[in-house]
Amino acid sequence: MTTRIAVLGGGHGVAAVLAALRDAPVELTAIVTTADDGGSSGDLRRRFGGPAVGDLRRSLVALSDGTNLLATVMSRPLETRYGRHPVGNLLIQSLMDSLGDLETSSRWLGEWLGISGRVLPASVEPVGLLADTGDRLIAGESAIGHTADRIIRLRFDPQWPRTPVAAVQAIQNADWVLLAPGSLYTSTLATSALPQIVSALARTPARVLWLCNLDPGRGETAGMTAEDHLSALRTHGVRVDATLYDPAARLHFRAPTLARCQLPGFARPLQAGRLPVHDARLLGGALESLFSAQSGETAAVAQSG
Repeated sequence: MTTRIAVLGGGHGVAAVLAALRDAPVELTAIVTTADDGGSSGDLRRRFGGPAVGDLRRSLVALSDGTNLLATVMSRPLETRYGRHPVGNLLIQSLMDSLGDLETSSRWLGEWLGISGRVLPASVEPVGLLADTGDRLIAGESAIGHTADRIIRLRFDPQWPRTPVAAVQAIQNADWVLLAPGSLYTSTLATSALPQIVSALARTPARVLWLCNLDPGRGETAGMTAEDHLSALRTHGVRVDATLYDPAARLHFRAPTLARCQLPGFARPLQAGRLPVHDARLLGGALESLFSAQSGETAAVAQSG
């Protein structure tokens, strides 16, 4: 039976996971943040309203096989009277106007791209991010990403954004849920801490695996350890059953820390070059080995029963 995988997050992190698993024998569903308010996505949000489209575009392209002409064109910038934007962002924005919502637009575009997986928005409506530092409230994804203040709590505007039914079902029906690497507050928590997603994660029979970043990063997470990242996830009610990390990366766990946190950890080489970027081949191999091991355990339990 095909392993069903739901990937949560945004930006390059989700795209890296999708690229790593694109050719694997799995059923992929990406659930991506729509809270971006910077760059092209932010500009289009201010001009036309609606959720941000950039992370969804990046994920759709990552799921294509690299030979699709439409996928190639979608990443190219285009000068318009609205400014310079990737063609894919403009296309998705136009499709939303024609088809009515981002979920339907993504499904239509996925068919034209010939992808086997799905890309779903984490929210069906425009959503803003609010970061509580204890002293002030920072509004907006861009401002949060650049702050040097330690964030206590991430909140949403509106407080209870609606998550698509298909996204909730994908989490509930998954064998594995992957919390993708990426900016902790503006990508990972921007998706996984949404109220309906927190609830779905708590109920799913899937194993929830957090893919730890390779580098502490700047701005919102500067100076934070891997344990600090885990604490932030748990503070926001996000379930984490295990973590995959690179023991040679700047951001990593040690066995005593994992024991203290009561968190199973899988140490695998995930970085090939000098830059703190997950290598698609190494990441895909590590994940597929974990999926196979879990499938073997499940089969053994079924036979013994």
